[in-house]
Amino acid sequence: MMKRIFHAFASASRELFRRWGALLILLVLYVAMIGAIYLFFATREATIGQLILSLLLALAAPILFLVIQTMAARYSAGNGRALTLLRGSLRDFWKLLVISLPLIVIAVLAVYLFARFGSTAPAATVREAVRAVPAPPRPASPKPQPVHWQSVALTTLQYLLFLLLFPLAAIHLWIATARDGLKQAFKGYARMLGRAFAPTAVITYAIGFIFFAVVPYFLVVTKTSAASVWLDITLLVLRLLLAVLFSLVGGVVTVAALGRLSAQGGSESTAHASESAGHVPAEA
Repeated sequence: MMKRIFHAFASASRELFRRWGALLILLVLYVAMIGAIYLFFATREATIGQLILSLLLALAAPILFLVIQTMAARYSAGNGRALTLLRGSLRDFWKLLVISLPLIVIAVLAVYLFARFGSTAPAATVREAVRAVPAPPRPASPKPQPVHWQSVALTTLQYLLFLLLFPLAAIHLWIATARDGLKQAFKGYARMLGRAFAPTAVITYAIGFIFFAVVPYFLVVTKTSAASVWLDITLLVLRLLLAVLFSLVGGVVTVAALGRLSAQGGSESTAHASESAGHVPAEA
């Protein structure tokens, strides 16, 4: 299994760097998406023009994200030039949004339930009680606080849902939509979700998560001390550039690797079913 996973990563990486035109387009789209998100939070809604700009940025960021995901799911096929791939992704990105609507509804419902049950958790009650107690006149020795397992369980479930289960399910649905079309993706909805939570897919996503999330996070938050201000600024810019490259390349390669493994799994299942059907004895 691990050999298949690393082979899928290697094949997807080679194909991405071989098609440097597609990589350059992906980089431009990714930087544009980051810029749109930054400007959305930096722009103040003081005038009508700024309000319209914020609305346009709020629409541009998810559109660019879906275009990037469509290209990531299709580039490893190796068919067509980079501009052809871009045109097809601009034409079909909305399909990824449609196929994701059931997951979005479930995610919104999960956020509501977590907010409701989290407010009644023991840890929240303890925090409110601590805020109401006046500060002691003298510093007292800290006492070990009991572990509130309900809060721990809720937090763990949140991380599992929003960092593993929802993204992994969405990626497989996007791959199926970009590869087979929206109609076929809806027909195989349950089958795609089953493949998304297979051990091979989970391990592949976990390996990719290190490159497109963990490594960029440490590159951004790590502070480097330099002798001069210009050297410190240079190191900061280099860290940010590396974080962008790792998050983009890691995410695109992970999607492509999951697509390759999903296609291999579908081919193996079809071959196994055909082989089993061929061994069924004919009835007299």
